[in-house]
Amino acid sequence: MKPLSILSAVIVLVASAMAQPPSQPSSRPQPPPGLEEQPADFTVNPATTYQTIEGFGAGFFPQTLMAASDLKPDQRERMYDLLYTDQGVRLNILRIHISDNVPLLPQGDPSRAKGLKYNWAKDPFTRRLFQALPLVYARVKKPILYAAPFTPPPRWKADKKAFWGGAVLPEHYGDYAEYLADFLKYCKQEQHANIDVLSLQNEPDVAASWESARWTGEELRDFLKILAAKLKAEGLSTKLMAPEGSNWDQTAIKIAPILEDPEARPLVGVLASHSYVSIDLVDRGRGIMQSIARSSGLPLWTSEMCIMGPPDNPAMPAAMNIAHCMYRDFVEADVSAWIYCFAIARVLPESPGSMGVLSPPKDGALVIPKRFWAFANYSRFVQPGWKRMQVEGLAFANTGFVSPQGDRFALVALNGSGRPRPARYDFGASTPMDVETFRTSKEEDLASVSGARVEGNALRVLLPPTSVTTFVGRLK
Repeated sequence: MKPLSILSAVIVLVASAMAQPPSQPSSRPQPPPGLEEQPADFTVNPATTYQTIEGFGAGFFPQTLMAASDLKPDQRERMYDLLYTDQGVRLNILRIHISDNVPLLPQGDPSRAKGLKYNWAKDPFTRRLFQALPLVYARVKKPILYAAPFTPPPRWKADKKAFWGGAVLPEHYGDYAEYLADFLKYCKQEQHANIDVLSLQNEPDVAASWESARWTGEELRDFLKILAAKLKAEGLSTKLMAPEGSNWDQTAIKIAPILEDPEARPLVGVLASHSYVSIDLVDRGRGIMQSIARSSGLPLWTSEMCIMGPPDNPAMPAAMNIAHCMYRDFVEADVSAWIYCFAIARVLPESPGSMGVLSPPKDGALVIPKRFWAFANYSRFVQPGWKRMQVEGLAFANTGFVSPQGDRFALVALNGSGRPRPARYDFGASTPMDVETFRTSKEEDLASVSGARVEGNALRVLLPPTSVTTFVGRLK
């Protein structure tokens, strides 16, 4: 998509989102009547690839650390093993929160001689964050650290409040850029932790009962220029992410002014959106952001998604919703990273429902929901550096991935129906070998099962009802 066409596409998106019926087939197409028992045929093309996968993650926020403190010591260790090793979801991306009210360092403090201005070491959450990170480092060789501000310090906002949105006063853009740069410098100098990605703003389209701030696309564009200049002056190489709308349509709208500006466009290193949208909605934002990512060569992340609304739902239907959202984001938007809202969260009024990939602790013990294992059907097997490969066929949702060398594959298949579904995957010029099968269903938690059969260059399988199944193997 050429830069000049982006704004036009966004205008069309806004004007037609409610007026036009979906022009594409349903995201869950059904086979013709009477053919339900016949094998669904798919063509797998390992040589035709799309985005490169950077990994999977979850929010490592104050609610995560509070929930971890509710666990018994052995359960806390198990939590980290499940989150950051191949015992569970094997995350490699940590989305961390930037505190919004850190005071200035006292005059004469030794840290001022190092170029720091704010007292991050005394901030309770920042301190707890860096006390907990070694537990992740012990399990992940080099995690991607991604920092997301939810609001600037309230003193620089028009309403002087941290909650319910509020705009940042333009005369304080420079102050806020300095504040964020100071956080990056503190992490690097004092904690020896380089922040790989810095978001401009979590959900700039939302005024919420938690820390939040509202920005227009034009305001984000102007602030981006000031922030990028500040990071460059400080010698910081952190990539800047914009703009993390609450859903794909909002992201497409917010990013248009940045992409239309020849000075601002090159300053963005990562594109991102939250994926809070009805599972079956044919939203146009995914397609627009996919076109932008492909034309710009920038990675596109799903930087947050969960199931909102109490109570926590540990059952299989919620897991299928998460798996189907992952499928749509990978296939329809070309995302290269997928991040759950929280790794685990204590139940609070501002964080209801299934907001953690793990459920809230109960009596000091972990509660592992089905959505955790459905997430692992992707994240356990799809490694950083792999690419999404082409899988053709519409009977149900499939997502294929292939290793950089083209010698290994992972294929995730979703059967959301209430009946078993046979399927045949033709790999064309490649031959699947040593195929293993891992399934999440009502009865199974990423269980190793048998049943996949290789016939020449094809893989024949039977997918149980309401299941997420991953096939992994070698390619010859």
